[in-house]
Amino acid sequence: MLLYTVSLCVLTMVAAQDGGVVSYEGYQLLRVYPSTAQQLGTLMDLVRRRRYEGLVSLWSQQLFASRTSANNRTEQSADLLSAPQVLEDLVEQLDANGISYDVLIHNLEEAIQSENPPIDPENDELESRGGHRLTWRRYHRYKDIDSYIEYLAITYPDICQTEVIGKSSQGRDLKLLKVSTGGDGNKPAIWIDGGLHAREWISPATVTYIMLQLVEFRDLHPELIDSVDWYIMPVANPDGYEYSHSTDRLWRKTRSGAKANKRWGKRTCYGVDPNRNWDFHWGEDRSSSSDACTDDFRGPKAFSEPETKAMADFILTRKDQIKIYLTLHSYSQMWLVPWGYKNDKPKGYYDMYILAEKGVEALEAVRGTDYLLGTAAELLYTASGASDDWAKGVAGIKYSYTIELPDTGSHGFVLPAHEIEPVGQETWAAVKAITRHFTDARVP
Repeated sequence: MLLYTVSLCVLTMVAAQDGGVVSYEGYQLLRVYPSTAQQLGTLMDLVRRRRYEGLVSLWSQQLFASRTSANNRTEQSADLLSAPQVLEDLVEQLDANGISYDVLIHNLEEAIQSENPPIDPENDELESRGGHRLTWRRYHRYKDIDSYIEYLAITYPDICQTEVIGKSSQGRDLKLLKVSTGGDGNKPAIWIDGGLHAREWISPATVTYIMLQLVEFRDLHPELIDSVDWYIMPVANPDGYEYSHSTDRLWRKTRSGAKANKRWGKRTCYGVDPNRNWDFHWGEDRSSSSDACTDDFRGPKAFSEPETKAMADFILTRKDQIKIYLTLHSYSQMWLVPWGYKNDKPKGYYDMYILAEKGVEALEAVRGTDYLLGTAAELLYTASGASDDWAKGVAGIKYSYTIELPDTGSHGFVLPAHEIEPVGQETWAAVKAITRHFTDARVP
């Protein structure tokens, strides 16, 4: 295990030209295994060399977490997406420096095209007769998710209501669903959000699956609503989410105003990484960038984005009620506990770990999916300005977690749609488990 922290910048790969759809034809995803400090330094140099060309991008890194792969290799690794024009050179450099690697995705564009099944007009019509078009067999656009939120509020008015907490940069509603049997906020509450990073499609799909189970199958678990209020926001970054569907499947950031940057040879760059934009140790480490053209641009200031500011304002007005904060991301199959901005553990970490452990155990019992549990700093890397650290450090929500959904890299961000229901089922099992443990055990 490497005994020091490495922060990497996730780079913007390509930009759509003249409004066209970005193609990733010939792009390959490599998992590389630097086993020494020297190899890690070489790897970082390779990435930095292509940084401003946008030809190599870091998808994920597990340099401090051990997980045994199918070929019995203990993985301390980084996933690199390479453009075809530099792939040969990248592989030669890896070989020359003795850095082993596997090819996880041979052609990213093919993976993207097969990720989401086409809409069957006949089935789509049948589904719409149920009052909404949302399914858990394919990934849906934002309008379908928004319509489902409205459908639940109209169909179950005794327990559901919608609330618009703000507007996105492009004017879309920032909408959440409140699920409650009443009580004027006297009950403890759980917050769940998804879709903060636009390209992580499995996140909103999983959050809507939780909504489905919680509301439409409430008779199976009435205690979950009787004892707890729920605030659920399936798409926290609607502009970016829509852009990832319409133009660039790998778009990560928001879509806030254009910023000039001559270094990249582009007139303008858009968006901010919304999970580096929270006002808690914002911009203190190298896990985020001051360059507006990178995927991890932290913004010109904390809470520069209306999306993060609206979420924070809403949570702060209910910080004494909200006892559990869950934000769903992908990928890597990890349940992350603060802190992420430093290697130390927060006050109450043992209690936080025990509750998370209940969730991980329930999740793994569904189909054996292996999750790692620990802090982001110890399992991944230090990163400041993240929402879970803010929820813990500023809002004072003791049980604040990031759940990194499947998979571990075989598909990465382009997880096939047939995985939506299984991922939803196991994640729902985890949410039920921590809720029941929290309420039954009267966890402090």
